[in-house]
Amino acid sequence: MALRADDEVSMAAVFSRALRNLLTLTEEEVRATGPTADQVVQAADTDGCVSPTLFRILQLCALPEVLGQSSGPVLYLGAKRFSQNLSLTSLQALKEWFTRMGLGDLEVELDDEKLVVKLAHCPTCHRLPNVGVALCDFERGLIDGVLERITGAEVLTKETLCWGLGDTVCQFEAYAGDGPGYAYREQGGHSDVQQRLLTSIADQTELAVENLRLVRERKSLETRDALTGLYNFRHMREHAVLELARAVRYGRHVTFVMIDLDDFSAIVEKVGAAGGDAVIRHWAEALRAQLRACDLVCRYGADEFLLVLPETAETQADVALQRILGVLGDQECVVGGESIRVSAAAGVAVYPQDGQRVEELVAKAATTMYAVKSGGRGSVGFYGASSV
Repeated sequence: MALRADDEVSMAAVFSRALRNLLTLTEEEVRATGPTADQVVQAADTDGCVSPTLFRILQLCALPEVLGQSSGPVLYLGAKRFSQNLSLTSLQALKEWFTRMGLGDLEVELDDEKLVVKLAHCPTCHRLPNVGVALCDFERGLIDGVLERITGAEVLTKETLCWGLGDTVCQFEAYAGDGPGYAYREQGGHSDVQQRLLTSIADQTELAVENLRLVRERKSLETRDALTGLYNFRHMREHAVLELARAVRYGRHVTFVMIDLDDFSAIVEKVGAAGGDAVIRHWAEALRAQLRACDLVCRYGADEFLLVLPETAETQADVALQRILGVLGDQECVVGGESIRVSAAAGVAVYPQDGQRVEELVAKAATTMYAVKSGGRGSVGFYGASSV
């Protein structure tokens, strides 16, 4: 099924929106007014209790469906950002708050060289089956955010133990380094969280770029000749119709030229089919180099090329074609050690005197080209002159 232009736009819009959502995590922005964490805690309904299972489903199953591998880093950054606003200014207050919230039993070892945090009965992973990966990004974000407020320095821990890894306690570690605070640094100075976020963004970018590449490749196959890269006739016809409409409006000429290489079958017999393809590619590139930016060219047949020259009358077309075919006839194309020169015949039909429609002008240019081929190599003929 052919991809439409709006499919590409929709895909690009979805990817752009996903990237924008990720980037907003690192931006300072005006947020809608809502309750603070303290207000939520103070207004908690003690008559009922949300099941930890529901929290785990949201954290470990629902969010990854939307965020993929970014779900852990997003939870970490979100928890860390809002936890810095909690009114917790000591390690003891942090421990008591975790106990009161039912977030587990917390121990913190903090000195000038290292930071080790241990969390027993973690609400995320406690009693879940071992899955071989660390799971406690949410709790680690809460802890790191509060510790940054307490210490006044950067805190960026890494999870080294977790129930999901087969351990009975969750442990987060960081070490004092050259920079301020406690940070777990690896892979050239990128933190584990930064690395995971950047990797996820890079993966999504590569996927989007590959999808766009495939769309462009599909469109190219629909509009371009595979051998020469020139327009195919169907696509060129669309542009030619526009040129004729412009000529009608402004009272200009448009010249249609059909070009056929001389004795191309003899060239193929000499150098083979692959060699013939090489000659066609070489000739197409040389032809395109001789044309103006506004001129149109397509591969019309095996060794036939169609030109559409906007704002070009007979006299101008004659001068241009004598120059173009002369230059191309003098060029050498080396194929399999053979040096080949290729001349061509051209038939010309001009709007408006020779026709009004694209198909009519193309047919008359082709008829004229076949008529003048008998006149010798490199011949150029005009439909109007031959019909007088």
